[in-house]
Amino acid sequence: MTVITLLSDFGLTDSYVAQMKAVVLSTSPNAEIVDISHGIEKHSIAAGSYILETTVPFFPAGSVHVAVVDPGVGGDRLPIAIECEQGVVIGPDNGLLARAADKLGFQAAYRIANSHFIRDVPSSTFHGRDIFAFAAAGIAAGHRPNEVGPPLSAIARLDFPEPSFSRELVSFRVLYVDSFGNIVTNISSVDSERFGFRQGVRVKIVVGKRGSHHVGTITTSYFDIPSHGFGVLRGSQGYLEIALKEASAAATLGVKTLDSLEIQF
Repeated sequence: MTVITLLSDFGLTDSYVAQMKAVVLSTSPNAEIVDISHGIEKHSIAAGSYILETTVPFFPAGSVHVAVVDPGVGGDRLPIAIECEQGVVIGPDNGLLARAADKLGFQAAYRIANSHFIRDVPSSTFHGRDIFAFAAAGIAAGHRPNEVGPPLSAIARLDFPEPSFSRELVSFRVLYVDSFGNIVTNISSVDSERFGFRQGVRVKIVVGKRGSHHVGTITTSYFDIPSHGFGVLRGSQGYLEIALKEASAAATLGVKTLDSLEIQF
């Protein structure tokens, strides 16, 4: 029995997710389908990439992961399957899959072109059902990823600037905002050591071009965040977070995914 995971920005109001599951089960009835999330912000490839990369490593080796945040569906972006040491990742080649594939041990990528992995008369607006889910079911049923089509020399990656560090400040981007309003930065927990991450140190959080300043304190948990200030802490997903106690840091600072911030010492 193969695990097939699904991630999308489809939501659960419409029938799109159910149709993808129906296609999987029609081809691979013994597959175990697990929903990662269907609440990704509409068209946010960056948010989908973050959720995918931080979740797929927890699944059993050999799992097949289908991700669909695809504002370019019907355009020139390719449908691809990526073979990894720990599983297979399937979806649009728009940057959504790259970081997850790296986490799983990227080996090779293939364009889904073989008609055996595409439903008859596929819709130009629903590749999630007619290509990605169908291809995933075929692989779960025993086919190899390299059977889906020709190999690719490279895949698309998000154009996402890395954090920059100096003795007095670190500049970074918002990688994700979770449902609690916690701001997940693109500073990894490992990189946080580069600016003397120590509990109790007070910092200044500067928001983008507006330049508004907010006081923060480096803490070890949400519980330790001061009542009238921001906490800066290592989150459970391997990245530094900015949070408020029982409130939304993102709403208070007025930031969203991909926005620029600074922490000053």
